[in-house]
Amino acid sequence: MALSLETFDARTAAADEALHRLAEAGDITGWRNETYPVGGPFAGPHLMTMERAAVPFFGVRAYGVHVNGFVRDDEGSIRMWVARRAAGKQTYPGMLDNMIAGGQPIGIGLWENVIKEAAEEASVPHDVASRAVPAGLVTYRQETEDGCKPDLIYAYDLELTGDFQPKNTDGEISEFYLWPVARVMDTVAETREFKSNCNLIVIDFLIRRGLISPDRSDYIELIEGLRR
Repeated sequence: MALSLETFDARTAAADEALHRLAEAGDITGWRNETYPVGGPFAGPHLMTMERAAVPFFGVRAYGVHVNGFVRDDEGSIRMWVARRAAGKQTYPGMLDNMIAGGQPIGIGLWENVIKEAAEEASVPHDVASRAVPAGLVTYRQETEDGCKPDLIYAYDLELTGDFQPKNTDGEISEFYLWPVARVMDTVAETREFKSNCNLIVIDFLIRRGLISPDRSDYIELIEGLRR
């Protein structure tokens, strides 16, 4: 950054002007008017903010919250809610997703974001969404056509009653499925139907719940792969 840009606001404004020019030229697509923090620890202080659509081009870490929605039957077996992304989504259209998931912009707390995304993506009432339990985090590095994504996702688990039916309100999800956990595991293991980082959140859930056995030959690699 130019040494003349001495403050958070000055750096943000200068970068934003350049990013808008890149967007106008068609080099950055999918502008969302949602800003992410750049530099420093998650809680700040930060160097500046940057438009979400531009983050991968600069290798800036993005944050998100993902919620595993699940149900137990009378025998205690787990079924998981799986979402299908709308065909019109700017990224990963039509792919499978976690029940609730969203980016973590600056200016809103993690818990507040979980409640907001739960309402928007699955019509989960506040009192139900408030039962979501923080379950750690997943970090990964992914190379995409847009650039490097060295991202971090905060994971939450939300146990629901069997009569709850999620319903999307923001147009980003086309369908929800309640699948036996064995089907979820097979889909993750054998296909590329899930959005790539959602795979990681599911695998983390399966490990924590003991559904992926330590006896697996790749058990250690799976756990290490969730902390890149």
